[in-house]
Amino acid sequence: MSHGLFPERIETERLVLERMGVAETDYFEFYDLVRREDWEASTAEMPWFRLENLGEVAEFVEVVDEQWRGRERARYLIRATEEAGELVGTASLLPEWDEKRAGSDIVLAKEYWGRGYGTERACAFVELAFEVLDLDAYYTTCAAGNERSKRMIESYVERYGGRHEGLLRQHSARPDGGVTDQHRFSIIREEYEAATESEETLACELAW
Repeated sequence: MSHGLFPERIETERLVLERMGVAETDYFEFYDLVRREDWEASTAEMPWFRLENLGEVAEFVEVVDEQWRGRERARYLIRATEEAGELVGTASLLPEWDEKRAGSDIVLAKEYWGRGYGTERACAFVELAFEVLDLDAYYTTCAAGNERSKRMIESYVERYGGRHEGLLRQHSARPDGGVTDQHRFSIIREEYEAATESEETLACELAW
């Protein structure tokens, strides 16, 4: 049976990542997530995830669906099995096919910070990028001053042999007109293969 490039479901030890798309997503459930009281704090560094009404939710999902079909980005809703399958956030994998690399993003409701969910999701994405999508590098960034995200990124980048490349100054424009500095981290294939040589990889379950 043939299937698309991206798995529609990724199941790790404690998380289930489900494809976000027009046919797959319950708009009302996603709306409940983005209207949580702690969502504004959760999205302080990523205000584009602040959706004010169901119309904006529908537009967001429609764009996400087009990106998936165009093989530009794979966005998922994140459920935590420890939280009775509640939605806890969203994450995406962003392949850059010509450069043979992938980036990613994640936003979790603040209530679920500090539980290792971000790291668990990142490890699945790193292994998916190298083992399934045959890419040669994985990178990610976080805003300078966002120490919580920086520590999370450092933990899994170190695990896979990657490194902190440096601080990119005046790098990312924000909707309010500001521009932030960004820490950039990367893992290349040689580092990944050396770090995982004696380990089992892709322990997560993938379904297309």
